[in-house]
This record gives sequence, structure tokens and C-alpha cells, in this order.
Amino acid sequence: MRKLLSGILIFLSAASAQAQTSKTIRFAFLTDIHVSPGIPSEKALAGIVQEINTQDLDFVVLTGDLTNTGTDAELKAVHAIVKDLRYPLYVIPGNHETNWSESAAQTFISLWGNDRFYFEKDKYIFVGYNSGPYMKMGDGHIKEEDIHWLKKTLAQKVTPGKTVISLCHYPLGDGLDNWQDVTGFLKSKNTRLALCGHGHRLSVHNFDGIPGIMGRSSLPYKGTELPGYNIVNIRNDSAFFFEKTLTQAPVPFKAFSLLNADILKDVKSMSPPDYSINNTYPNVKPGFNFQDTSASFTGPLPSDGQIIHGNSQGEVIALNAANKKVNWRRKFTGSIYATPVTGKGIVTVGTVDGFIYGLDVKTGKDKWKLAVTEPVIAEGLVENNLLYIGVGSHAFYCINIENGQIIWKNTSMDGQMQGKPASTAKEIVFGAWDRHLYCLDKATGDLKWKWNNGSMQKLYSPGNVEPAIVNGKVFIVAPDRYMTAIDLTTGQTVWRNNRYRVRESMEISADGSAIYAKLMEDTVIAVSTTAPDFQLLWYTDAKYGYEHNPCPLLESNGVLYAGTKNGLLIAIDVKTHALKWVHKAGNSSINKITADKAGDIWISLIEGKVMKVGKKV
Repeated sequence: MRKLLSGILIFLSAASAQAQTSKTIRFAFLTDIHVSPGIPSEKALAGIVQEINTQDLDFVVLTGDLTNTGTDAELKAVHAIVKDLRYPLYVIPGNHETNWSESAAQTFISLWGNDRFYFEKDKYIFVGYNSGPYMKMGDGHIKEEDIHWLKKTLAQKVTPGKTVISLCHYPLGDGLDNWQDVTGFLKSKNTRLALCGHGHRLSVHNFDGIPGIMGRSSLPYKGTELPGYNIVNIRNDSAFFFEKTLTQAPVPFKAFSLLNADILKDVKSMSPPDYSINNTYPNVKPGFNFQDTSASFTGPLPSDGQIIHGNSQGEVIALNAANKKVNWRRKFTGSIYATPVTGKGIVTVGTVDGFIYGLDVKTGKDKWKLAVTEPVIAEGLVENNLLYIGVGSHAFYCINIENGQIIWKNTSMDGQMQGKPASTAKEIVFGAWDRHLYCLDKATGDLKWKWNNGSMQKLYSPGNVEPAIVNGKVFIVAPDRYMTAIDLTTGQTVWRNNRYRVRESMEISADGSAIYAKLMEDTVIAVSTTAPDFQLLWYTDAKYGYEHNPCPLLESNGVLYAGTKNGLLIAIDVKTHALKWVHKAGNSSINKITADKAGDIWISLIEGKVMKVGKKV
């Protein structure tokens, strides 16, 4: 109690001293408003905007998680409310806008103009930037091109006497895989404060020596049914934070000087990434290591001596696998999310502005172009001369890969399709973010059945699942933490099991006897495909910690490979179930693991790396 009273007195004393000098910069700090049309958070935001308009402010900032699932309807609902603010609004997306967006994050850009901002107020420079993740589960990541923009902007704008204030949805530490690529530069440019959201609670953080304040969510908490937000005053190189519950008086939270980091004396910072595991397995060394200037969300596609991948600036790049030289490069609209696939000398590329391109695999020149009207973020499946692929939230296509002609199209879906489909001679199976797994007739596209887990929660959907079909059953793992076996003929559940916390990362064994799955904590399991119920065959403790990266597993030449959210490539001997080796390839999510015709293993990472690991390691 004494400490609390002392803190309040210090706060009030500082505020009193502040009042005796020149004008304060005062702004509203909103974050994590989580609006959907028709639910209480929409009405709460309207009340907050109305109240803000009655106050004396300079501007308003909103640091992400505007919505629940990033739908266009949610984004437009937010925009319709905040456009009534009488103060300038500066807004960046959060993980709920960038992870499940039905527009592949394009609607956010169209409504607010950009996903980053820069402005100045008196001697203070405010800079906000996107931190992902990007259309799939993973840690936050600041894209390489955004880091370049940040460095270039601050290098030009920060002059003597200027102070930088950083705004990012994720804290610049835990949960953001490349925080260390940002904080050092921010410190060098006199960054004295970093604002963030994500955690929903007002709290003080140590971002590598930069004082950080996480704002409270607008959602009600602390036993009250009233929503709220944050008020920030900056004056005479000091920052004053208030918690503002709607209709109630502001409550002081923290006050501290921006001239030093004394507020952090008892607040621990994050440790930098640890690459020491590579010393344990010194023989594991990349035989090919390419660093893009952009982030990459696609897997690598080995094809006839080339490695083809897409990046976050809309480029598809074909690298010579022998010397890393660029054989060809194509630029499209927006980020490339769908891993390219190839067949019949054609490589197909899906874009966020609603096209599928068929490119000559050797030259990158157009062979055909198909308008599909919705963003393409799902990887396709090529068999013979046919491409099977989910498009946007409403259509699954069968396309002749040689000429781009549509063979059939099914529009049963009502949720984003993201994962790669699986097939038999007669069926094609895939999931969507509308709670359902679909089975279509491969020849006609007619719906045979659709399955769901019984939950109304769309975020439990098998939307980014690559199913496995074996022994008359379809196997999936999904965000509901269940492994499920479904009868291929009827679509009825054979069994479901959540004893082991699976997610979206699995693989069928080479002989079809097992389903491999990566758990959310340390362990990879093998489960029987022939048993009438869930039967664990074996497990390996891979010691990778907490994990939610949806990167599929891969078995190749008797080795099972797994990729994690913090760049670990893990190799397990399938016969002995022993851990063969672990290599830390980077500190961001591994997108996909593939094998070329020679058996060499290729991976890509969100940080823009493409690597090869030899099969004989």
C-alpha cells in the first residue's frame, strides 16, 4: 500500500510540474479492439470514438487487432466507426488482421492506405509498422522490406534533438521472432519509447533497453463491464500514461522520464536468439544459402536445376540451384502466399489480386492467365496435366495446367482455403476456414461430403491442413488440437483424439502405416493408420519447446524432418525414432520442407532465406 501511495504521489507531482510548462502532446492510444459487426465490441468502439471526440487531443493511434478474424465485414465495420473521429488516426494491423484475412490483407490497405506510418509532432517522430504473422499461424515477424523502410526513414528524418516513438502490434521481444533486427537500430536513432498491444493489459516492458508500454485492450476487464482505452501525455521529455475506462475519470498508470531508462531497472529484457545447437551438430551445414531482400511466405519449389520461391513484395524468383544466380524473376501485385507448383513444363503462381498464372518454368514468361476474382493463398496439387487448387473463400478449381482452361469448379465453400489438397483416384479432399473438410468427386467436382468437428468456432477449422488419405480414411490435425480419422466413403468420424496436443503439422509415412504429427510441445509422434482407434506407435522428444508453426512434416530417405517457428530444422531416424540432428537455420518460421529428385532437402524461412541440406547428413 505504501508503494502504491508513493507511486501516485510521484505521478501527481510530475503531472503538476508538467502543467507549469508549455503545451503537452496528448493522444489516445487504442489497441486490441476486436470488432465484429453486431457484437458488444462494435458498440463499445462507437462509444469510445464519441468520448474521444469530446476531449482535447492531438491525434489517435490504433496498434492492431481491429477485428477478430480479419474479414472484410469486420474491417469495414471498424472503418465506418473510426472515420467519425475528429482527430487524425494512425493505424497498423495486428495478428488478427494478417493471419486469417479473407482478402489476404488487401482490404486493410485499401481502407487505410498502408500498413505502416510515419509522422512528426513537435520534436517527436512517431513510426508504426506491421508485425504479422502473415496468413498462417506463427510468431510475429517484421518483414525485411519494412525493416529497410524503417532504417531509411529514420536515417533521413532523425536529426539532433529529435526523439523517436515506435508503435508495433507485437511487443518488441517475446513472440516477435526478429525483434533483435529492429531494437538495435531504434536505439541508435534515439528511440525512447515503444508502444504495443497484443497482451490486452497495461504493462511495462524492457525492449532491449527501450522502455515499452503495452496498452490495455478496449474490451472490458478488471471486473467491470465497461470498455476502455489509454491516454498518453508527453511533455518536457516525460511520458504520462492513464487508463481511461469509458465514462469514468482517467486513472494514472505510469509516469517516467524519456531521457533515461530508469523505469526498466527491475524489468528484464529478452535474450537474443541462441544458435549454440549448431555446435552440437557441426556436420550439418547448408549447401545452398540464399537471402532475399524481402520476406518469404512460400515453400521452395525444386524444378529442373532451379529453386523457385515467392516473396512478400510479389516477386516469383527462379534461382539456379548450382550457383544462386537468378534465372528469371516476375513481379505481381501484393505478396505471394501460395507455394508455386509445376507440371508439364508450367509453373503456376496464385496472386492476391485474384489471378492464377501459368508460366514457362524455364523462362518465367506467361503461357496463360486465369482470372479467379479472389486471393489465391493455397498451394495447389498437380496430377498429370491437371491442377487442383482452392481459391479465396468460395471456389475450388480443377484446371488444365497446360492452357489454363477450367475443367470444373465447385463453390460449396464459405471460408478461406489455405492448405494443399490430398487425392485418391476418385476423390479430392481439402479444408477451409468455414469449419469444414470437403471431399469432391475428382472427375466432376461434385460434393461427396463435408465434415466438421461440431464446434461453431471458425478458428478451429481445418483451413490450413494438408490431409492424408490412406487405408480408406482421411487423417487431419487442426487448431482444435485433435487428430481425427474420417471415413473416406461416408465422411463420418472414425475416431478423434486430443490426448496429444497436435496442431496443423503432419505427414503420412512413406509406407502408409503411420501418420506423423508435430505436437505443440517438444514431441513428434507416429500414429497407426490401420488400428480401429487412436494407437500411438512411437514418439520422439525433439526438445523444441512451445510450437505452433503449421509447416508440414516430410519423410525422405528414412528420415523425418520437422520445421519450427524459430527456424529449427529437426531430423529424426524413422527406424530407430532417434533424434539424428537439429540445425538452427534462422530465427523465423520454416515455411515448408521439400526434397528434390536427388534427395537433397530444401527449406525456406519467413525471413527470406532459402537453404539446401544434403541428404547424406
